[in-house]
Amino acid sequence: MDLMDTRQLLYFRAVVDNGSFTHAAESLDMTQPSLSLSIRKLEKELNAQLLSRGRSGVSTTEAGDYVYETAVKVDALLSETQRHISEITGDKASTVSLASGAILNWEFTPAALAELKRIYPTANISLDDAEPATAIKHLLDGQVDLALLPTSDPKAFIRRYSPELTVHQVATFDYSVALPQRLAELESPVSLAELKKETWLVPPRSRELPELAEFYHDLWNSRPGLKPEKTQEVASLNSAIPMVSSGLGVSIVPNCAPTVQPHGIITRPIADDLPRYYAIVAYRTDRELTAAAQDLVDILRSPQRTLA
Repeated sequence: MDLMDTRQLLYFRAVVDNGSFTHAAESLDMTQPSLSLSIRKLEKELNAQLLSRGRSGVSTTEAGDYVYETAVKVDALLSETQRHISEITGDKASTVSLASGAILNWEFTPAALAELKRIYPTANISLDDAEPATAIKHLLDGQVDLALLPTSDPKAFIRRYSPELTVHQVATFDYSVALPQRLAELESPVSLAELKKETWLVPPRSRELPELAEFYHDLWNSRPGLKPEKTQEVASLNSAIPMVSSGLGVSIVPNCAPTVQPHGIITRPIADDLPRYYAIVAYRTDRELTAAAQDLVDILRSPQRTLA
């Protein structure tokens, strides 16, 4: 039997992560027939079916689950090996890979990276703006050094991932409310009770990281008088913004969101005393950070940043 190589594992993982051969081939910059041939060859070498193909995409078989776990471990091991070898040769000390939540990437993350760049003018910085669940996965897999994440409950995140991850709270944020132009006459600050008859646009709950959905849930449970008559689930805060602009609802927005207001939207401070929103930085406890990554952690932690 021929031995599988790391490229086959890379290709197999890409298919599983993307959920289809088409998207995987695009991410790998290769043709779909070539990718399909590689996966068929891998299945033949292992004498096992690894993927089930259906209308909704591909899913792993029991054997495929095992091979996927192996692919993740091999990828993490190769990345770790490359990192250590580069440090030995003196090429990696000023290198840092960061996964950062999209809502932080307008103002908060760029300010920290600019400060890091002043310390390491020739730093090699890579930024992954994946969704938080994917960012956490990449962090655990060893694909990135650090994850900078927004959350409504840092303690819940720490309880879930300790001691595998070391987590620091690095910023707190207040909230504003995003309103369509038809509500421009509301006086500032706005009490959320004034918006009970409006449709509130609520992102879905996340199993990996407490975010705005959990904030809403806790708020309405503790203060039912603020609960709106109607809510509508949206894919994310980013997708809520054009709906607010179109007059379809209102949304609470953490003040780490962009200060430039999209067309058709006004923001108002909130009169009610609300819990805070947070940014946390996390890294694997068992992994030694590069000098640049450690300095970025220090930049984020000192001083602790609070944006009103």
